[in-house]
Amino acid sequence: MHMSQRLVMTFAVCALGASCGVPPSPQDGGADASVFVPTERRPLGLNDVTYFLPLEQLDASTPFPPASTILPLGAFTRLTEAQPVVRTDLSRLRVLAVRVDACDRADTLPCASDADGSMRLVLQPVFGAPANVEDVTFHAFFPIPRAQMPEVVDTLRALGAMQNIARGAPLQISTAFRSDSAFRTRLGALVARYAQSQRLNRLTLFGQESERAAIVWIFRGEEVPTGGAVLGPITIPSIAMPQQEVLLFGGDSYQVTPVADEPVGFARIVMEPMFRAGTSSQQLDGVRALLAVDNPSLHSANSAQCVSCHVSTTLVPLRSADAGIDVHALSERYTSAEFDLTPLGSTGRARTLRALGYFGSSPLVSQRVVNESVNVVGALESAYPPAP
Repeated sequence: MHMSQRLVMTFAVCALGASCGVPPSPQDGGADASVFVPTERRPLGLNDVTYFLPLEQLDASTPFPPASTILPLGAFTRLTEAQPVVRTDLSRLRVLAVRVDACDRADTLPCASDADGSMRLVLQPVFGAPANVEDVTFHAFFPIPRAQMPEVVDTLRALGAMQNIARGAPLQISTAFRSDSAFRTRLGALVARYAQSQRLNRLTLFGQESERAAIVWIFRGEEVPTGGAVLGPITIPSIAMPQQEVLLFGGDSYQVTPVADEPVGFARIVMEPMFRAGTSSQQLDGVRALLAVDNPSLHSANSAQCVSCHVSTTLVPLRSADAGIDVHALSERYTSAEFDLTPLGSTGRARTLRALGYFGSSPLVSQRVVNESVNVVGALESAYPPAP
């Protein structure tokens, strides 16, 4: 989910993210960046910075702290009970994905040399056997003190060696989380070290409205502003509002309220009839807009309205095929010679805006989340190289 004055991805990835600034984090001990000596040699891959976890039943053991200690009750209540209501149960929330980044990104520039790192957790409410989730997601953001980042990245490399997924492999579900108890315990300890409700600096909600028969998704969130100490509403980029609603309007059309034509062409491409009625130039603008939203070198969290990176993975192949546009020829398309950028999952994608998580029991990862993960790998490898 991505919504904010600095929005990640981030809400997703875009997937509701970011803020107008992150307050300095408390130094809670750990290695100093100037003296820590890395011990791990394994280069990082996508699955070593973004951990997508298997869906387990609510009563299954978990290495993570309960959601009640990760999320402040006040913020959870305000986000779920505001109108329109997105009703869910805090006790059912489980951590289903973890992302570590070199900083809490506000723009497309490299992270500042003195910036704290960032941990993002994706939580969804789990029910039933076999396990399913409600169409609701929270993204919770926590600072990692800059001095502790070398140690944290060394831990990511160690976890990467344990799960042993090829570096260039696409983002996928971590089977080691279920099969390797040592991996499970170590990832859980890393999360528990930083994911504490009193340390949270941003919480975003993306979920289906509870009191309407139509499929309507709500985006909103809270964050601690620069220099502040209390969570307050996030202002969504481009629309300057604290909330955005998206109505599923037919098979692959979305009525967004409010909506901004940012990037140019976005407001037309989300509605299939409007897109088909456009000129060739307007259709090209729409496809370029979605490709640009998915490209972390062109758009950061603070320049993307919430819905944009949540619909792009669904709409780019549909609209480009409809208009006969070859996306591989467009400069806005994000590419990598090292990594497989294939997004995970297809089941139900048009019926949800999931960017990183589950729809029912089907895993879904958006293109923006994949592209962001490549960006994160580059930043961490550059700032914190492996042991020689």
